[in-house]
Amino acid sequence: MLKTLFALMTEEKARELGRKSGREADPGFVTFWYKKFDLENTIKAIGKVTSEYGRNYRFESSFDGKTHVLIMRHESGKNASAYYAESVKAVFALLGLDCRTEENEDQVTAYVDAPPSQTLLPPLKPV
Repeated sequence: MLKTLFALMTEEKARELGRKSGREADPGFVTFWYKKFDLENTIKAIGKVTSEYGRNYRFESSFDGKTHVLIMRHESGKNASAYYAESVKAVFALLGLDCRTEENEDQVTAYVDAPPSQTLLPPLKPV
């Protein structure tokens, strides 16, 4: 069904819809399922809820200590890839994170750098 819906729209319309979904729907979706809108919960929602429950695509992820790599494999065509790419870019932008994507006919790969750690320095000792 999704393949048919995406085939009926232009690529630009799919991108526009993806940006709108990422900005307007995704934060509420993440908060509903996981109670807090943050990087970890957003990745969980993309993987668990949208992939496993919604069965929109197959999801794989990895983290090398610096960059999260999210792979969304689907069979819904290039417009679906355009939609998913814009959606993840928009939702991670709301978290202040840059998301780079690569797209092809049946897959989107997203690269999201982990935010810098909030390393706290020990209190200064009086001299």
